[in-house]
Amino acid sequence: MKKIWNFLLTEKRYIDLLSYLLCILFAIAGILVSVNRFWQYEVFYYDFGIFDQAIWKVSQLRAPIIEHLIVGGKWIFADHFSPSIFLLAPFYWLTAKSEMLLVVQAISVGFSGVILYKIGIGILKNKLSALCVLICYLFFLGLQNAVISDFHELTIMTLPLMLTFWAIVHRKRWYYFLFFIITLGFKESTFLLGISIGILIFFLRREWLKIGLITIFLSIVWGYLSIKVIIPAFSNGFYLYMPSLSANLFDNVQAFVDNPLKQRTLFYSLWSFSFLSFLAPEFWLLLLQDYATRFIGSPCCTRWDMGLHYNAQSAVILAVSSMFALKRLQKTKIISRWVPLLAMLIIGNALFLYRFELHGPFALAYNPAFYKHTKDFTFLNDLIGRIPAEVSVMTQNNLAPHFTHQKIFFLTRDYESYKPEYVILDVRTGQNPNNFFGIKDIHGILELLQNDTKYELTYKTKDQFIFRRIRI
Repeated sequence: MKKIWNFLLTEKRYIDLLSYLLCILFAIAGILVSVNRFWQYEVFYYDFGIFDQAIWKVSQLRAPIIEHLIVGGKWIFADHFSPSIFLLAPFYWLTAKSEMLLVVQAISVGFSGVILYKIGIGILKNKLSALCVLICYLFFLGLQNAVISDFHELTIMTLPLMLTFWAIVHRKRWYYFLFFIITLGFKESTFLLGISIGILIFFLRREWLKIGLITIFLSIVWGYLSIKVIIPAFSNGFYLYMPSLSANLFDNVQAFVDNPLKQRTLFYSLWSFSFLSFLAPEFWLLLLQDYATRFIGSPCCTRWDMGLHYNAQSAVILAVSSMFALKRLQKTKIISRWVPLLAMLIIGNALFLYRFELHGPFALAYNPAFYKHTKDFTFLNDLIGRIPAEVSVMTQNNLAPHFTHQKIFFLTRDYESYKPEYVILDVRTGQNPNNFFGIKDIHGILELLQNDTKYELTYKTKDQFIFRRIRI
């Protein structure tokens, strides 16, 4: 073992190669798992289809009008204000396939790992220590789940956010403002992140006092304009995601840890980075605001666990703060002598959690049964393949993403108000409940269509149905 560590410490170029290889493998695994989930109809209109529809339309120089249960028929800005997502529109000039978003997302997160490694070298001056934090980042359950859970703006935001921290570490002022503004543009709620970054600058870069103040000012202006002005202008006067804060301060503080799911998320997130963030107090406010926006004033338990995109932003903060914590440890005489051993322990901890404790989803990338399962959905491929291009379609949550580049409606009993040219139903039992998101009685809708003289049944199996509107 001693010879291996001595080799790594003397042949530092191999640490570079290993770091870049891990980031490439991460991106490949993310692509394989997320794209195959799309082909297995486990990627949904909410939220993948909403973003796909909006970005595709902008790539075609059309208004980003989306289908939505509450703000349907309006610009996507009626839901969230995320103008930075349209930086992805040019990719649709290369291909019209919706899977493109999943590929770009995985590559972006993988590349954020490269930037993290560069940040670590700049902070630690030690490639082995930088590598160990990179491994924590790439094997973090929350980040892997974010990559494979549809497409979300916060997941792809990991790259500009990581570049923002890179610019701070390497004192690149103009690059900092570029990447920071792009980061803000990924969601209206990032104004809290921006304020926290501005405060962080006061601790990390005393000479950047004015930049920190400008950062806070821009963040406040962004939050006010996006939430109070822009989104209401597109949604006819309201904002869907205003948190329900208690008037009692103690209740809000208690809400931070009042549920076992929240406690588990906090514990395993910190454990995934060997609890290093505790040794970087300058990052505590960043972490506090990150989890507070998820845990306080939100009745939606999907924000509380490690299963969705909400953990992507957390992963970046945890990783960068861990770099600064290691720097503090390396300055102590005792730890400085045992850097290889400490790195081995951190790496071993990350791999243990990934493989045995939390069972990271990227394991699917090297599981043959996962790819075999994709072949089980040829019947749905045949179903959607019977629908002509350019027609309007009404269908359910898991089928809708395959029609987002044409006119799509969400399945409802009130289908006559939309007059879709085709209605597609898959009423199999045992499906993922998300397939019927927003649908209370799909069999009732099927019965209505079967008795509707304005629609004819053009395709039928035991559980799949296609209805076409009769031209009168």
